[in-house]
Amino acid sequence: MTGPAAGPAAGPVTGPAAGPATGSPATPTDTWAFLLPPGWARFPLGAGRGKERDAAVDEVVARALPRDRALAGGPQDADLAARRELLRASLRAALTGAGGADAEAGTSTSSVTSTSTSTGAVYLPTVPIAGIAVPASITETELFGEVGHSPAEVAERVLGRTHDTSEAVDLDGRPGARVVRTGHDVHREGGRPARSTREVTYVVSRDEAAGDWLVLSFSTGWSSRDTERLAETLVEFFDAVMATFRWTGPGSNPVNLPERRVPGSA
Repeated sequence: MTGPAAGPAAGPVTGPAAGPATGSPATPTDTWAFLLPPGWARFPLGAGRGKERDAAVDEVVARALPRDRALAGGPQDADLAARRELLRASLRAALTGAGGADAEAGTSTSSVTSTSTSTGAVYLPTVPIAGIAVPASITETELFGEVGHSPAEVAERVLGRTHDTSEAVDLDGRPGARVVRTGHDVHREGGRPARSTREVTYVVSRDEAAGDWLVLSFSTGWSSRDTERLAETLVEFFDAVMATFRWTGPGSNPVNLPERRVPGSA
């Protein structure tokens, strides 16, 4: 399994962390890749991967706020240390909010009860745009043992029936589904929700015979008309990212994916 590292327009590559597929003959769908712009980082999840995740957080902090040896021991150095710790804490909080706590404990928020799941990573934007933190995350999850189901059926089992739209897609030659789900929190006086969220999930078949699937879920939120427009743009961004998706396992022939990695990956 290879992981992303620093570089513009990065291409994270990953594969199954664990599960029934391990030990099977190597196939093109064992690993995959997609391109991300600068400012995103990949954080590994799952039981026993705490050190990898901490290393990923430390790498992002070091890149964002590099130490200056000339300031060592002075008040500016102390201020930098405080800012680094604040960034580290905010990244950990963002990981928890994106599902990191559940994944570390080995649990799943999926409604699928008869299926083995493995959450491999969360991707987060770590660089603000115009001074504003980008409200988005991408979660990478694998399902094992979902035999005899269509992509739409697997998506429904994962997300339930409460989605807005579902459509068939093709991801580098494999059948999949794109599902959109929108949620609204308690409404303020006047009818507008206090906060709304939109989740766009791609479910793609990795191995029909074994019932192995890859799930990539994008989540964003808004609390005003202006931030709703930003959320709509971020959904378009995720669809553009998924247009670069390629299988990279043995026997595959991925094209237009440079050997670069995103900051933060172990």
